Amino acid sequence: MFDLAIIGGGASGTLLATQLLRQARVPMRLLLIERAGEVGRGVAYGTRCLEHLLTVPAGRMGAFADDPGHFLGWLISRAGQPGFPLAAAAEDYLPRHLYGSYLADVFSAARAEAAAGVEIQVEPAEIVDLELEAAAVKLTGSDGRVFAANRVVLAVGNLPGEYPIPRPLPVYHSPRYVHIPWRGGALDGIGPDDDVLLVGQGPLATDLMVQLGQGGHRGTIHALSRQGIRPQAHLPTGTYEPFLAHEPAPATVRALVRRVREEIRSVAERGVDWRAVIDGLRPYSQAIWQGLSWEERARFMRHVRPFWEAHRHRLAPATAAAIERLEQEGRLKFYAGRLQVLESNETGVQALIRWRGTIRHVALQVAKVINCTGSRTDYSKYQHPLFIHLLAHGLIDHDPLALGINALPAGDVLRYRGEPTGRLFTLGPPLKGVLWESTAIVEIRVQAAALAKRLLSPLTRSG
Repeated sequence: MFDLAIIGGGASGTLLATQLLRQARVPMRLLLIERAGEVGRGVAYGTRCLEHLLTVPAGRMGAFADDPGHFLGWLISRAGQPGFPLAAAAEDYLPRHLYGSYLADVFSAARAEAAAGVEIQVEPAEIVDLELEAAAVKLTGSDGRVFAANRVVLAVGNLPGEYPIPRPLPVYHSPRYVHIPWRGGALDGIGPDDDVLLVGQGPLATDLMVQLGQGGHRGTIHALSRQGIRPQAHLPTGTYEPFLAHEPAPATVRALVRRVREEIRSVAERGVDWRAVIDGLRPYSQAIWQGLSWEERARFMRHVRPFWEAHRHRLAPATAAAIERLEQEGRLKFYAGRLQVLESNETGVQALIRWRGTIRHVALQVAKVINCTGSRTDYSKYQHPLFIHLLAHGLIDHDPLALGINALPAGDVLRYRGEPTGRLFTLGPPLKGVLWESTAIVEIRVQAAALAKRLLSPLTRSG
């Protein structure tokens, strides 16, 4: 019997496990389950491509909220070693795979330095069922193994995206279509002169654009999104004090957008970039979101979300520059519209796009279509056995906008009818509907520290 089991060993699960090991003062048994077997990487940091960069400078990426420079210090202590840069500075945007190595090292250090009797077992397994029994939470793996724990944390991270045309199509079963590009091999079979269609223009698509551009690809990369709103680049912003430090947040989306626009115009007269205003909202974003009604949150999703994500989740300068070069060279073309047709043929895939706001169409013949629409958020529609069983048992539900798992802001998972289970918890991306900003390290590291403290509290009292 384990005191606590964590399902998922990506960034969320690793940071939580690290905090439990660092904070625990009484003997306890922890279980960390990661189906890939490698702790710390998950989807975000599993890439091995050196051109896939962090979108936050190294000086702010520390694993601990009280020590944001911890990652930078870790890098500096290893500068010049194989696989590490010769030097590192706070403003550097570094390869994401390095951050995965960092999280694994942070976890290993916490494990080695844990208090006497505090142990963690890492299991390479895929959990397909979870049941609440009288004496324990029963976890069943795909290989038939069964684990038991007093409490369980669902650190399940991001889910694969929706299909670009939401109906069954034969092309989805073709090697010419890639639905989950982060599993590796997304670019396999693409010849140097082949054209490629990326459905999406966000961070995942930009990773593949840069990877193709650096890999000797000469064909045309076509990138489609419904709004045609592309991520912006990071630039120096200048000194700025957030306006919300001196006034309450607007209670409606319309008022919030109007106030942000006013502030951007105002600071521009002082030579301050708009990015400073957007960044200044970050410490208040969760409070703003929780202060909105679900109706207002729905209005934000309909009208503001694409613009917010393009301006909030910006690209590393080197990534933005590489994409600009590809576009200037004619090797990258952007489209705003909707896919109408995807059909396999002898030479690849025929795609038909309807331009946004018009009846005009454009036909493309490409060698491969890669789904880069970003992660889906409705866990109730994801056909994985674990979520199917959790829903069947009534142990989880989606929030009113299906942005994640319905839970309290502190991470207590709510049953189908709304009451906490008392034994299931979550953090990170599943809390997006509750907190909105809940997918970046800056938020997850705070959640991990707070949740670890709560989970350890009854054990400390009983010890």
